[in-house]
Amino acid sequence: MSFLEQVKEFLALAQESNFDIAQIYAQNPNGVYATVLVLLVILLIIVFFIRRAAKISSAVKLVSNIQNSNDFDDYDSKLTKIATELPKRGPRLANSINAQKNDILEKELSLLKDFNIKDKIARYKQISAQYALISQNSKKYKMDDLTSYYDEKSKTLLSENLSEEISEYSLNTNFDENDVDFVNSIVSYANSTDDADSILNPLIEQINRFSYSHNLDLFKFTRALDKDKSVQVFKNCNEKLEEVLTSEDEKVSNVILSYMLENDEKEAVYSYISNLKSSTYLQDLYYTFFAKTEDIDVDLAFVANETKISSDYSNHIDCKITDNWRDLTFINHIINSPRVLETIGHISYRNVLERIERLEKDEETNKAISEALQVARRAEAIANEAKEIARQK
Repeated sequence: MSFLEQVKEFLALAQESNFDIAQIYAQNPNGVYATVLVLLVILLIIVFFIRRAAKISSAVKLVSNIQNSNDFDDYDSKLTKIATELPKRGPRLANSINAQKNDILEKELSLLKDFNIKDKIARYKQISAQYALISQNSKKYKMDDLTSYYDEKSKTLLSENLSEEISEYSLNTNFDENDVDFVNSIVSYANSTDDADSILNPLIEQINRFSYSHNLDLFKFTRALDKDKSVQVFKNCNEKLEEVLTSEDEKVSNVILSYMLENDEKEAVYSYISNLKSSTYLQDLYYTFFAKTEDIDVDLAFVANETKISSDYSNHIDCKITDNWRDLTFINHIINSPRVLETIGHISYRNVLERIERLEKDEETNKAISEALQVARRAEAIANEAKEIARQK
């Protein structure tokens, strides 16, 4: 007997027995089982549709209530849920999203306004991916205005909105060490697109508005950039700074030069001072740096410069040699430096050379005496050991 026949027989027996289940079961147990199974299936179908309706209502309600969120992460979590629910919850949810799509976007963008540019880049990429997912998941409902809206916004959020945010950041930033991480995030994002130059060139133009020769913050910013992370910005800023420091005419602020001297960039400062052509600015630097520290190489950098200024190079060098006349290494360093001969004159130079010769002879004599004393001490020690051995015998 087929499944349907058993169900029919069950119904017939139910009518005859006035729905006496015990009597029906005694006459046709298989019919009872079949009927129970049918009822169970019907019940499951009813439960399924009730749950589905509840989930659809919940999703639609979520669309309506999402704008009550005042936290971006909470908003983003809810929108992600809506995007993933869309293909499963039917046209009612799609219609609800379509009706509120502009409000959903405006609210989400308003939650981004206080984020820094690094976080904005991450969030915009996140939103763009969500919108692309909504566009994809809405295609089954044949709602072109909904699908095309989210497809377009997934692109313009990056190409227009995020680009405007980056431009706004560039225009209103002074670029110091604290901006390095933000700039690196812009570079990373730009290099992930098809047209990095359209993003980075305006940024670099804004950076180059500031003076590499006078702005200490920009100097620190440049030195803090990373070749691998900052890429194009690193190249631009370091080239610009190098041009300034190697220029014979650029007036580099004494604030920057002082910072460099204090931070292991002394050689660049020595080179800059020794090659500077502007007599006016070299004079200013002379009053600021010459004979002001124990760093003799700063003083020698001024001496090496042929540009004429009002100076007291000769007297200062002579004093340094006199004060350190026993330090042969120090004196040799001074005497062999550029333009020292022209500065102190041939007579003084010759006197220093003679002094160096005497010091060298004294060193040799002292060395010989020291070696002789060591030999004598060793001989005395050997003699004492011999005497001690003789006594023991």
